[in-house]
Amino acid sequence: MSTVSRTVGRRRGAPRIEPLNPPGWRRGYRQMRSMRWLRIGMGVKRYVVGIMAGTVLVGLAIAMVLATVYRTVDFPESTSAAVGAVTLQWIAHPGREIIVGTIGFCIMAGSVFLLFRSVISVVIAPGEDVAEMVYRGRLLRRGPQVVSIGGGTGQGVLLRGLKERTANITAVVTVADDGGSSGRLRKEFQLMPPGDLRNCLASLADSEALMTKLLDYRFRRGDGLQGHSLGNLLIAAMRDIAGGVERGVEGLSEVLRIHGSVTPSTASDVHLAAEMVDGTTVIGESRIGSSRRRIQRVYLHPSRVVVNDDAVSAILAADLIVIGPGSVYTSILPNLLVPEIAAAVRQSPAMKLFVVNVTTEPGETESFDLLDHVQAIEDHVGPNLFDFILVNSDTAPQLPAAARNRSFVLASASHQAQLVARGYETFTDSVISHELPVHHDSELLASTIFQIYFAAEGQTRSPVIELHGNLEGSTRSARTR
Repeated sequence: MSTVSRTVGRRRGAPRIEPLNPPGWRRGYRQMRSMRWLRIGMGVKRYVVGIMAGTVLVGLAIAMVLATVYRTVDFPESTSAAVGAVTLQWIAHPGREIIVGTIGFCIMAGSVFLLFRSVISVVIAPGEDVAEMVYRGRLLRRGPQVVSIGGGTGQGVLLRGLKERTANITAVVTVADDGGSSGRLRKEFQLMPPGDLRNCLASLADSEALMTKLLDYRFRRGDGLQGHSLGNLLIAAMRDIAGGVERGVEGLSEVLRIHGSVTPSTASDVHLAAEMVDGTTVIGESRIGSSRRRIQRVYLHPSRVVVNDDAVSAILAADLIVIGPGSVYTSILPNLLVPEIAAAVRQSPAMKLFVVNVTTEPGETESFDLLDHVQAIEDHVGPNLFDFILVNSDTAPQLPAAARNRSFVLASASHQAQLVARGYETFTDSVISHELPVHHDSELLASTIFQIYFAAEGQTRSPVIELHGNLEGSTRSARTR
């Protein structure tokens, strides 16, 4: 049994008001003066030193030529005075060298500064700290390889936190959705359901808040458009342009500048079916949750599907595999029911963590406790697919009226002892969103996951986590078995 404890003291200063579009020289000065340029790992200092060394060598070569000319060429008396003035012969050594060197250094530094400002004014938005962006980018690229397996809102919440800690993310997404805009596009265009793909793309995008609003925008009127989300239509268009959904998603990922990649678990046209406790069968992801019957098991229809090789490759190369959060039966299991996906998870040397939902879900996991969630996965793909389990421990937020039929999923001492006996290690921590208590907090969830990962790897702290200013004043510790 393990716990992750946190003492958070966030320091938030008063916001500094900056002009929306400050003069170019002021932006460049602010960006260049940052001491972050001198930090280890920036990959900048070596090139600055190289520029200076090259300039010095060129200067020495020119000086050698001029010295040779000065010694070997007899200048007419009429030009001797001018030559002496230009070469500062009237100033004693080493004064003339200091003056010329200072002027040359100022010209070189000014030119580099103006070149830098000219380039960044085109590619960087006003007010952004270039040094911080470079530093973050380099650290994030050195982060662990993380694979997220799931779908729905829970996966999007997780990805928003993960992208602040590593750029090496692969979201393996279910494509069994058949409701709403996704269902209509699936029927009309024989398109792989784009809803969960769209959600992950938005969560991993640079301008995540704006991009989410844009991609999730639903047309309220218009024949054929009403009810469709813009993101789903973009994926449909990119499918036709690129010649396939996978290539279309890759192209859209480049446009959105996402941190990581998004890939479906299967390339097949697959539906999710459920066998209920009362013996009835429900086909269609959207119908399963709304049937209000207790689920016995779920399965893919057709049962034989073609796995996405990119998903398998990402899982086998991963350092950390996160299963969930998300609907157990309609988001997580549709991925794991692809035989090659479950086999790859077992074969992968990565650390494997199951994130349990904050609350039960009406129509799927009503009255489920922690053991029931784990058992549901074991019943479909066998025991010990993962080694670690993360459960929320904070019940302070009050569930909204619309969620009164939900209950918190907690890890009692008895549950944890039973899970330890079955080969699982359970971590508990406050990872709930106080604004939306039925969901995780993306920041707290990702932070806790990385603390567990680095503790398991034998590292006391993550250099990537230290990057974030919004974590200043926080201390965290992880205690393992």
